[in-house]
Amino acid sequence: MKTTYFLVNFLITFSSVMVGLSFSKLARPTIPAIANYFGTKGRYEEVNTHLSDDILFVNRSLVAPHSPDCRAIHMVSVIRHGTRYPTTENVKKIARLFDLVVSQASGAASWLNDIKTWKMWYTEDMDGRLVEKGRDDHRHLAMRLAQSFPTLISEDHLRANRIEFITSSKHRCVDSVKAFQEGLHRLWNVQGRLKVSLT
Repeated sequence: MKTTYFLVNFLITFSSVMVGLSFSKLARPTIPAIANYFGTKGRYEEVNTHLSDDILFVNRSLVAPHSPDCRAIHMVSVIRHGTRYPTTENVKKIARLFDLVVSQASGAASWLNDIKTWKMWYTEDMDGRLVEKGRDDHRHLAMRLAQSFPTLISEDHLRANRIEFITSSKHRCVDSVKAFQEGLHRLWNVQGRLKVSLT
């Protein structure tokens, strides 16, 4: 029997999602339709509309090996941080735009009145911090990946620390990795400390 090593690296720093899989037998690569969404900042539910009805939905035909003789032996994932508040710089821009609209815009359009009565609730201290939706995004993504690749992302591998999580030091990235781990811990009812490596 062939010995395999399992490693999952989660680099939560880039603005694109890329998943690379190595199979024990190589098949002719095809570019999946989902690749059109790589590099976007859209919500998972916009890319996979089934998630609106079932947040843990997995289309198994998309993750099946190309041949029955193939099996997943390694995975590296680069995953963007979850949904977040605007950065301090963007909060300042939103505030300036809001002030401009309130002070300078005139007319009777209902949408203009809606803008003028909107309360500017973003604050600079939010500074790109992860929102709860962003944490949920990663908890659910972890559960979906574990369902999709059960030989690579498993309770045994998690408990034995055979899954490695790496992130940048940005708070939204660290919080995204922790939320991902929480998803796996909840899935298998694993107690214990979350381990994250910073780059």
